[in-house]
Amino acid sequence: MLSYSDREPRLDANGQPVTRWDGHSTKPHPVTGQEVPDETARTITYDYLDPKPATWPEADFIVGNPPFVGNKRMREALGDGYTEALRKVYKGAVPESADFVMYWWYKAAEILATDKTERFGFITTNSITQSFNRRVLQAFMEAKEPISITYAIPDHPWVDSGDGAQVRIAMTAGERYSGW
Repeated sequence: MLSYSDREPRLDANGQPVTRWDGHSTKPHPVTGQEVPDETARTITYDYLDPKPATWPEADFIVGNPPFVGNKRMREALGDGYTEALRKVYKGAVPESADFVMYWWYKAAEILATDKTERFGFITTNSITQSFNRRVLQAFMEAKEPISITYAIPDHPWVDSGDGAQVRIAMTAGERYSGW
């Protein structure tokens, strides 16, 4: 969702790179034997220099399944630097309370509104129906040249075939409003 010219490690007060748990690595707990986060598995936090919205290639249709990352997990999943740069670039367009998928939805709606694609559709988290995410949709639906949601399933069961995880998803498709 971002393009940037460069990134550099974020430094602490002593000039050392700021790190965080990598979010994946685990080790057995010495007492219980259960898997717990491995605090030695670290990843560097970066600052993104001169971030801008990513440029998407021209397409007649935009279809996707953006990562299911809630706003409260963005720092954990994407890193502090990327999350901060993303929110800075889309400030005023996408509320900080919005899930990551809403940046994708905004970008697709922006391209659609400028007549550079015919339609778009996404599989998203079902939180797209909640007010903090719906604000992104509403701005485009109330615009002078509005877009319409032409297909919506707000709450559908989804089972991941790889690990059997069961979640609830939403599906939306949008196109320019042509008057009915």
